Amino acid sequence: MVSGKGKEGSGKGRERREKPAARSRPFKVALFPFATNAVGRIPALLMHVTRLFLLNALEKAAGLTALDLTPPPRDGEILSLTSTLNEDEVRETAQRLGADASIWGDVQFGPPGEVQIEEMAVNATFMLSAPRSAPETRGFRFDALRCDTGSLTVQVEVPALEDLVEEIVLAVADFLELDRDTLSLGRIGEGLTYSDRALTYFIYALRITPHRDAKLKLYRKAILADPHFALAHINAAQLLLGEGKCGEAMRLLLAAETHLKGSEAEPDILNLLGVSAMHMGMWEEAVKVWRRALSINPRHNETLCNLASAYAMRDMDDEAERLYARALQPGEEYPLACFSLGRLLAREGRFEEARKLMGRYIDLCPGDPWAYYILGTCLAGLGNENEARFALAKATQLDPDGEAGVLARRELEQLKGG
Repeated sequence: MVSGKGKEGSGKGRERREKPAARSRPFKVALFPFATNAVGRIPALLMHVTRLFLLNALEKAAGLTALDLTPPPRDGEILSLTSTLNEDEVRETAQRLGADASIWGDVQFGPPGEVQIEEMAVNATFMLSAPRSAPETRGFRFDALRCDTGSLTVQVEVPALEDLVEEIVLAVADFLELDRDTLSLGRIGEGLTYSDRALTYFIYALRITPHRDAKLKLYRKAILADPHFALAHINAAQLLLGEGKCGEAMRLLLAAETHLKGSEAEPDILNLLGVSAMHMGMWEEAVKVWRRALSINPRHNETLCNLASAYAMRDMDDEAERLYARALQPGEEYPLACFSLGRLLAREGRFEEARKLMGRYIDLCPGDPWAYYILGTCLAGLGNENEARFALAKATQLDPDGEAGVLARRELEQLKGG
Protein backbone atom coordinates (compact mmCIF):
# COMPACT_ATOMS: atom_id res chain seq x y z
CA MET A 1 0.00 0.00 0.00
CA VAL A 2 0.98 3.65 0.01
CA SER A 3 3.44 3.87 2.88
CA GLY A 4 3.52 7.50 3.81
CA LYS A 5 1.51 10.62 3.13
CA GLY A 6 2.85 13.35 0.89
CA LYS A 7 5.00 15.75 2.86
CA GLU A 8 6.75 19.03 2.27
CA GLY A 9 10.01 18.59 0.41
CA SER A 10 12.82 20.89 -0.60
CA GLY A 11 10.77 23.65 -2.23
CA LYS A 12 11.11 26.92 -0.35
CA GLY A 13 9.04 29.28 -2.39
CA ARG A 14 5.73 29.50 -0.52
CA GLU A 15 6.33 33.03 0.79
CA ARG A 16 7.20 34.20 -2.74
CA ARG A 17 4.37 32.42 -4.48
CA GLU A 18 1.98 34.44 -6.59
CA LYS A 19 -1.67 33.54 -6.27
CA PRO A 20 -3.05 32.18 -9.57
CA ALA A 21 -5.41 34.43 -11.46
CA ALA A 22 -9.13 33.77 -11.09
CA ARG A 23 -10.07 30.74 -13.15
CA SER A 24 -11.86 31.78 -16.33
CA ARG A 25 -10.79 28.48 -17.95
CA PRO A 26 -9.16 25.24 -16.82
CA PHE A 27 -5.51 25.51 -15.83
CA LYS A 28 -3.09 24.06 -18.38
CA VAL A 29 -0.53 21.91 -16.60
CA ALA A 30 2.58 20.62 -18.38
CA LEU A 31 3.59 17.16 -17.11
CA PHE A 32 7.29 16.71 -17.86
CA PRO A 33 9.23 13.40 -17.82
CA PHE A 34 10.50 12.31 -14.41
CA ALA A 35 14.12 11.31 -13.86
CA THR A 36 14.87 7.90 -12.38
CA ASN A 37 17.67 6.02 -10.62
CA ALA A 38 16.98 2.83 -12.62
CA VAL A 39 16.89 2.16 -16.35
CA GLY A 40 15.36 -0.70 -18.29
CA ARG A 41 11.97 -2.00 -19.30
CA ILE A 42 10.39 -2.63 -15.88
CA PRO A 43 11.26 0.76 -14.31
CA ALA A 44 10.03 2.44 -17.52
CA LEU A 45 6.77 0.45 -17.44
CA LEU A 46 6.18 1.37 -13.80
CA MET A 47 6.81 5.04 -14.50
CA HIS A 48 4.51 5.02 -17.54
CA VAL A 49 1.72 3.26 -15.62
CA THR A 50 1.96 5.84 -12.84
CA ARG A 51 2.05 8.64 -15.40
CA LEU A 52 -1.00 7.23 -17.20
CA PHE A 53 -3.05 7.32 -13.99
CA LEU A 54 -1.73 10.79 -13.09
CA LEU A 55 -2.63 12.26 -16.49
CA ASN A 56 -6.09 10.69 -16.26
CA ALA A 57 -6.54 12.09 -12.75
CA LEU A 58 -5.42 15.62 -13.67
CA GLU A 59 -7.91 15.71 -16.55
CA LYS A 60 -10.89 13.89 -15.05
CA ALA A 61 -10.57 14.26 -11.29
CA ALA A 62 -9.13 17.80 -11.18
CA GLY A 63 -10.64 19.20 -14.40
CA LEU A 64 -7.27 20.48 -15.64
CA THR A 65 -5.88 20.49 -19.16
CA ALA A 66 -2.84 18.22 -18.96
CA LEU A 67 -0.06 18.55 -21.55
CA ASP A 68 1.78 15.22 -21.74
CA LEU A 69 5.42 15.87 -22.65
CA THR A 70 6.45 12.21 -22.85
CA PRO A 71 8.80 11.73 -25.84
CA PRO A 72 7.33 9.51 -28.60
CA PRO A 73 8.58 5.89 -28.83
CA ARG A 74 11.57 5.27 -31.07
CA ASP A 75 12.15 1.73 -32.39
CA GLY A 76 11.34 0.13 -29.05
CA GLU A 77 14.03 2.14 -27.26
CA ILE A 78 13.39 2.82 -23.58
CA LEU A 79 14.19 6.47 -22.84
CA SER A 80 14.90 7.35 -19.21
CA LEU A 81 16.09 10.63 -17.74
CA THR A 82 19.01 10.18 -15.36
CA SER A 83 18.99 13.71 -13.93
CA THR A 84 16.16 15.99 -12.89
CA LEU A 85 15.20 18.74 -15.32
CA ASN A 86 16.46 22.27 -14.78
CA GLU A 87 13.95 24.77 -13.36
CA ASP A 88 14.71 27.41 -15.99
CA GLU A 89 14.25 25.06 -18.95
CA VAL A 90 11.00 23.77 -17.45
CA ARG A 91 9.66 27.32 -17.08
CA GLU A 92 10.76 28.31 -20.59
CA THR A 93 9.13 25.25 -22.15
CA ALA A 94 5.91 25.70 -20.15
CA GLN A 95 5.63 29.35 -21.16
CA ARG A 96 6.20 28.46 -24.82
CA LEU A 97 3.39 25.89 -24.63
CA GLY A 98 1.02 28.29 -22.89
CA ALA A 99 0.93 26.17 -19.72
CA ASP A 100 -0.02 27.83 -16.43
CA ALA A 101 1.97 25.40 -14.30
CA SER A 102 4.42 22.51 -14.53
CA ILE A 103 5.00 19.20 -12.79
CA TRP A 104 8.30 17.34 -12.93
CA GLY A 105 10.67 15.53 -10.57
CA ASP A 106 12.22 12.11 -10.03
CA VAL A 107 11.31 8.54 -9.13
CA GLN A 108 13.60 6.40 -6.95
CA PHE A 109 13.20 2.60 -7.08
CA GLY A 110 14.31 0.29 -4.29
CA PRO A 111 15.58 -1.51 -2.39
CA PRO A 112 18.95 -0.22 -3.65
CA GLY A 113 21.07 -2.80 -5.41
CA GLU A 114 18.33 -5.47 -5.52
CA VAL A 115 17.04 -7.17 -8.66
CA GLN A 116 13.49 -7.13 -7.26
CA ILE A 117 11.75 -3.73 -7.25
CA GLU A 118 9.55 -3.46 -4.16
CA GLU A 119 9.20 0.27 -3.53
CA MET A 120 8.98 3.55 -5.35
CA ALA A 121 9.59 7.08 -4.02
CA VAL A 122 8.12 9.90 -6.10
CA ASN A 123 9.43 13.44 -5.63
CA ALA A 124 7.09 15.77 -7.52
CA THR A 125 7.92 19.43 -8.07
CA PHE A 126 5.15 21.95 -8.84
CA MET A 127 5.77 25.41 -10.32
CA LEU A 128 3.66 28.18 -11.81
CA SER A 129 4.86 29.59 -15.11
CA ALA A 130 4.94 33.18 -13.80
CA PRO A 131 8.54 34.47 -13.73
CA ARG A 132 8.68 35.08 -9.96
CA SER A 133 7.04 31.83 -8.93
CA ALA A 134 9.28 29.44 -6.99
CA PRO A 135 8.88 25.65 -7.18
CA GLU A 136 7.58 23.46 -4.37
CA THR A 137 8.49 19.79 -3.97
CA ARG A 138 6.42 17.07 -2.30
CA GLY A 139 7.50 13.49 -1.56
CA PHE A 140 5.33 10.36 -1.86
CA ARG A 141 6.12 6.69 -1.22
CA PHE A 142 4.61 3.56 -2.71
CA ASP A 143 5.39 -0.09 -1.89
CA ALA A 144 2.47 -2.06 -3.38
CA LEU A 145 4.53 -3.67 -6.12
CA ARG A 146 6.86 -6.60 -6.68
CA CYS A 147 8.67 -6.64 -10.01
CA ASP A 148 11.74 -8.51 -11.22
CA THR A 149 13.87 -6.27 -13.44
CA GLY A 150 14.41 -9.27 -15.73
CA SER A 151 10.67 -9.66 -16.30
CA LEU A 152 8.59 -8.15 -19.10
CA THR A 153 5.47 -7.37 -17.06
CA VAL A 154 4.67 -5.14 -14.10
CA GLN A 155 3.13 -6.44 -10.89
CA VAL A 156 1.39 -3.61 -9.10
CA GLU A 157 -1.65 -3.31 -6.85
CA VAL A 158 -3.60 -0.87 -9.00
CA PRO A 159 -6.09 0.25 -6.28
CA ALA A 160 -3.10 1.22 -4.13
CA LEU A 161 -1.61 3.08 -7.11
CA GLU A 162 -4.85 5.06 -7.30
CA ASP A 163 -4.32 6.05 -3.66
CA LEU A 164 -0.82 7.31 -4.50
CA VAL A 165 -2.12 9.32 -7.46
CA GLU A 166 -4.93 10.72 -5.31
CA GLU A 167 -2.33 12.11 -2.89
CA ILE A 168 -0.44 13.73 -5.76
CA VAL A 169 -3.62 15.24 -7.20
CA LEU A 170 -4.57 16.66 -3.79
CA ALA A 171 -1.10 18.21 -3.55
CA VAL A 172 -1.51 19.74 -7.04
CA ALA A 173 -4.92 21.12 -6.03
CA ASP A 174 -3.47 22.69 -2.89
CA PHE A 175 -0.60 24.21 -4.86
CA LEU A 176 -2.96 25.70 -7.46
CA GLU A 177 -5.34 26.78 -4.68
CA LEU A 178 -8.23 24.78 -6.09
CA ASP A 179 -11.19 23.98 -3.87
CA ARG A 180 -10.88 20.31 -2.88
CA ASP A 181 -14.67 20.04 -2.93
CA THR A 182 -14.58 20.57 -6.71
CA LEU A 183 -12.41 17.49 -7.25
CA SER A 184 -13.97 14.26 -8.53
CA LEU A 185 -11.54 11.81 -6.94
CA GLY A 186 -13.71 8.84 -7.90
CA ARG A 187 -12.75 9.49 -11.54
CA ILE A 188 -8.99 8.96 -11.09
CA GLY A 189 -9.07 5.52 -12.73
CA GLU A 190 -12.01 6.20 -15.05
CA GLY A 191 -11.59 4.36 -18.36
CA LEU A 192 -8.51 2.48 -17.12
CA THR A 193 -8.10 -1.02 -15.68
CA TYR A 194 -7.22 -2.86 -12.47
CA SER A 195 -5.47 -5.60 -14.49
CA ASP A 196 -1.69 -5.17 -14.38
CA ARG A 197 -1.45 -7.54 -17.36
CA ALA A 198 -3.77 -5.33 -19.43
CA LEU A 199 -1.82 -2.28 -18.29
CA THR A 200 1.43 -3.85 -19.47
CA TYR A 201 0.07 -4.51 -22.97
CA PHE A 202 -1.43 -1.01 -23.08
CA ILE A 203 1.81 0.73 -22.08
CA TYR A 204 3.80 -1.28 -24.64
CA ALA A 205 1.34 -0.08 -27.30
CA LEU A 206 1.17 3.51 -26.09
CA ARG A 207 4.75 4.25 -25.06
CA ILE A 208 7.19 1.63 -26.34
CA THR A 209 6.47 0.26 -29.80
CA PRO A 210 6.38 2.82 -32.64
CA HIS A 211 4.88 0.38 -35.17
CA ARG A 212 1.16 0.75 -35.88
CA ASP A 213 0.50 -2.95 -36.53
CA ALA A 214 2.21 -3.90 -33.28
CA LYS A 215 0.29 -1.20 -31.42
CA LEU A 216 -3.02 -2.55 -32.63
CA LYS A 217 -2.13 -6.12 -31.65
CA LEU A 218 -1.11 -4.97 -28.18
CA TYR A 219 -4.27 -2.91 -27.72
CA ARG A 220 -6.29 -5.99 -28.68
CA LYS A 221 -4.35 -8.06 -26.13
CA ALA A 222 -5.12 -5.41 -23.47
CA ILE A 223 -8.81 -5.66 -24.39
CA LEU A 224 -8.71 -9.48 -24.14
CA ALA A 225 -7.06 -9.20 -20.71
CA ASP A 226 -9.79 -6.78 -19.60
CA PRO A 227 -12.79 -6.31 -21.94
CA HIS A 228 -13.92 -3.33 -19.81
CA PHE A 229 -10.68 -1.38 -20.41
CA ALA A 230 -12.30 1.62 -22.09
CA LEU A 231 -9.15 3.51 -23.06
CA ALA A 232 -7.75 0.44 -24.84
CA HIS A 233 -10.94 0.21 -26.94
CA ILE A 234 -10.81 3.96 -27.69
CA ASN A 235 -7.12 4.02 -28.64
CA ALA A 236 -7.46 0.97 -30.88
CA ALA A 237 -10.48 2.51 -32.63
CA GLN A 238 -8.68 5.82 -33.16
CA LEU A 239 -5.70 3.96 -34.60
CA LEU A 240 -7.96 2.16 -37.07
CA LEU A 241 -9.77 5.37 -38.01
CA GLY A 242 -6.42 7.08 -38.61
CA GLU A 243 -5.56 4.32 -41.08
CA GLY A 244 -8.93 4.65 -42.83
CA LYS A 245 -10.09 1.22 -41.63
CA CYS A 246 -13.53 2.50 -40.71
CA GLY A 247 -15.38 -0.80 -41.00
CA GLU A 248 -12.91 -2.53 -38.71
CA ALA A 249 -13.14 0.39 -36.26
CA MET A 250 -16.93 0.15 -36.30
CA ARG A 251 -16.83 -3.57 -35.49
CA LEU A 252 -14.44 -2.96 -32.60
CA LEU A 253 -16.59 -0.11 -31.25
CA LEU A 254 -19.80 -2.13 -31.45
CA ALA A 255 -18.11 -4.82 -29.35
CA ALA A 256 -16.84 -2.12 -26.96
CA GLU A 257 -20.36 -0.74 -26.54
CA THR A 258 -21.53 -4.18 -25.45
CA HIS A 259 -18.94 -4.30 -22.66
CA LEU A 260 -19.12 -0.63 -21.66
CA LYS A 261 -22.84 0.14 -21.92
CA GLY A 262 -23.85 2.27 -18.96
CA SER A 263 -20.25 3.23 -18.12
CA GLU A 264 -18.76 6.72 -18.12
CA ALA A 265 -16.98 5.82 -21.36
CA GLU A 266 -20.14 5.04 -23.34
CA PRO A 267 -20.46 8.56 -24.85
CA ASP A 268 -16.81 8.35 -26.01
CA ILE A 269 -17.47 4.99 -27.65
CA LEU A 270 -20.65 6.26 -29.32
CA ASN A 271 -18.88 9.40 -30.53
CA LEU A 272 -16.22 7.35 -32.32
CA LEU A 273 -18.91 5.03 -33.64
CA GLY A 274 -20.54 8.09 -35.21
CA VAL A 275 -17.20 9.14 -36.71
CA SER A 276 -16.83 5.67 -38.25
CA ALA A 277 -20.33 5.85 -39.73
CA MET A 278 -19.76 9.34 -41.14
CA HIS A 279 -16.49 8.29 -42.81
CA MET A 280 -18.40 5.41 -44.42
CA GLY A 281 -20.97 7.84 -45.87
CA MET A 282 -23.70 6.88 -43.38
CA TRP A 283 -24.88 10.40 -42.47
CA GLU A 284 -28.22 9.43 -40.93
CA GLU A 285 -26.69 6.63 -38.85
CA ALA A 286 -23.91 8.92 -37.61
CA VAL A 287 -26.39 11.61 -36.56
CA LYS A 288 -28.51 9.00 -34.78
CA VAL A 289 -25.52 7.67 -32.82
CA TRP A 290 -24.30 11.16 -31.87
CA ARG A 291 -27.77 12.05 -30.62
CA ARG A 292 -27.68 8.91 -28.46
CA ALA A 293 -24.33 9.99 -27.03
CA LEU A 294 -25.73 13.43 -26.17
CA SER A 295 -28.78 11.90 -24.51
CA ILE A 296 -26.33 10.26 -22.09
CA ASN A 297 -23.98 13.23 -21.71
CA PRO A 298 -25.44 16.52 -23.04
CA ARG A 299 -22.08 18.26 -22.40
CA HIS A 300 -19.89 15.89 -24.44
CA ASN A 301 -18.11 18.62 -26.39
CA GLU A 302 -16.52 16.46 -29.06
CA THR A 303 -19.90 14.92 -29.92
CA LEU A 304 -21.54 18.35 -29.95
CA CYS A 305 -18.98 19.54 -32.50
CA ASN A 306 -19.22 16.39 -34.62
CA LEU A 307 -23.01 16.57 -34.77
CA ALA A 308 -22.85 20.30 -35.51
CA SER A 309 -20.41 19.60 -38.36
CA ALA A 310 -22.82 17.00 -39.76
CA TYR A 311 -25.65 19.55 -39.72
CA ALA A 312 -23.41 22.16 -41.36
CA MET A 313 -22.67 19.67 -44.16
CA ARG A 314 -26.40 19.67 -44.97
CA ASP A 315 -26.66 23.48 -44.68
CA MET A 316 -28.58 23.17 -41.40
CA ASP A 317 -26.69 26.19 -40.09
CA ASP A 318 -29.07 27.18 -37.29
CA GLU A 319 -28.92 23.70 -35.77
CA ALA A 320 -25.15 23.64 -36.16
CA GLU A 321 -24.74 27.03 -34.50
CA ARG A 322 -26.82 25.99 -31.48
CA LEU A 323 -24.70 22.88 -30.95
CA TYR A 324 -21.39 24.72 -31.29
CA ALA A 325 -22.65 27.30 -28.78
CA ARG A 326 -23.49 24.50 -26.34
CA ALA A 327 -19.84 23.43 -26.50
CA LEU A 328 -18.83 26.96 -25.49
CA GLN A 329 -20.55 27.21 -22.12
CA PRO A 330 -19.38 30.04 -19.81
CA GLY A 331 -16.10 29.16 -18.10
CA GLU A 332 -15.13 26.60 -20.76
CA GLU A 333 -12.78 26.99 -23.69
CA TYR A 334 -13.17 24.18 -26.20
CA PRO A 335 -10.86 25.05 -29.12
CA LEU A 336 -12.64 23.01 -31.81
CA ALA A 337 -15.95 24.72 -31.02
CA CYS A 338 -14.32 28.17 -31.19
CA PHE A 339 -12.80 27.40 -34.58
CA SER A 340 -15.80 25.64 -36.09
CA LEU A 341 -18.37 28.20 -34.99
CA GLY A 342 -16.09 31.03 -36.09
CA ARG A 343 -15.72 29.45 -39.53
CA LEU A 344 -19.49 28.97 -39.79
CA LEU A 345 -20.23 32.58 -38.84
CA ALA A 346 -17.56 33.87 -41.24
CA ARG A 347 -19.22 31.91 -44.03
CA GLU A 348 -22.50 33.63 -43.14
CA GLY A 349 -20.84 37.08 -43.24
CA ARG A 350 -21.12 37.63 -39.47
CA PHE A 351 -17.57 38.91 -39.36
CA GLU A 352 -17.46 40.59 -35.94
CA GLU A 353 -18.69 37.49 -34.09
CA ALA A 354 -16.38 35.29 -36.16
CA ARG A 355 -13.41 37.59 -35.49
CA LYS A 356 -13.86 37.26 -31.72
CA LEU A 357 -14.13 33.48 -31.88
CA MET A 358 -11.04 33.14 -34.08
CA GLY A 359 -9.14 35.38 -31.69
CA ARG A 360 -10.11 33.12 -28.80
CA TYR A 361 -9.10 30.05 -30.79
CA ILE A 362 -5.69 31.51 -31.68
CA ASP A 363 -5.09 32.29 -28.00
CA LEU A 364 -5.79 28.64 -27.17
CA CYS A 365 -4.08 27.08 -30.22
CA PRO A 366 -1.51 29.46 -31.68
CA GLY A 367 0.05 28.57 -35.00
CA ASP A 368 -2.98 27.35 -36.99
CA PRO A 369 -2.75 28.89 -40.50
CA TRP A 370 -6.47 28.31 -41.22
CA ALA A 371 -7.41 30.36 -38.17
CA TYR A 372 -5.27 33.27 -39.35
CA TYR A 373 -6.72 32.99 -42.85
CA ILE A 374 -10.32 33.12 -41.57
CA LEU A 375 -9.42 35.91 -39.14
CA GLY A 376 -7.88 37.87 -42.00
CA THR A 377 -10.98 37.52 -44.19
CA CYS A 378 -13.17 38.66 -41.29
CA LEU A 379 -10.98 41.71 -40.65
CA ALA A 380 -11.03 42.54 -44.36
CA GLY A 381 -14.83 42.24 -44.35
CA LEU A 382 -14.92 44.67 -41.40
CA GLY A 383 -12.72 47.16 -43.25
CA ASN A 384 -9.67 46.69 -40.97
CA GLU A 385 -7.23 46.28 -43.83
CA ASN A 386 -3.96 46.71 -41.92
CA GLU A 387 -4.94 44.07 -39.35
CA ALA A 388 -6.26 41.86 -42.16
CA ARG A 389 -2.92 42.04 -43.98
CA PHE A 390 -1.07 41.04 -40.80
CA ALA A 391 -3.32 38.00 -40.19
CA LEU A 392 -3.20 36.87 -43.82
CA ALA A 393 0.57 37.30 -43.96
CA LYS A 394 0.80 35.15 -40.83
CA ALA A 395 -1.23 32.43 -42.57
CA THR A 396 1.12 32.48 -45.58
CA GLN A 397 4.14 32.36 -43.27
CA LEU A 398 2.77 29.34 -41.35
CA ASP A 399 1.59 27.44 -44.45
CA PRO A 400 3.53 28.80 -47.45
CA ASP A 401 2.74 25.90 -49.80
CA GLY A 402 -0.52 24.62 -48.30
CA GLU A 403 -4.13 25.47 -49.10
CA ALA A 404 -4.54 27.97 -46.26
CA GLY A 405 -1.39 29.82 -47.32
CA VAL A 406 -2.43 29.91 -50.99
CA LEU A 407 -5.89 31.28 -50.16
CA ALA A 408 -4.40 33.86 -47.80
CA ARG A 409 -1.99 34.99 -50.51
CA ARG A 410 -4.90 35.51 -52.91
CA GLU A 411 -6.72 37.60 -50.31
CA LEU A 412 -3.59 39.70 -49.79
CA GLU A 413 -3.31 40.32 -53.54
CA GLN A 414 -6.95 41.41 -53.66
CA LEU A 415 -6.34 43.83 -50.76
CA LYS A 416 -3.34 45.28 -52.55
CA GLY A 417 -5.32 45.55 -55.76
CA GLY A 418 -8.11 47.35 -53.94
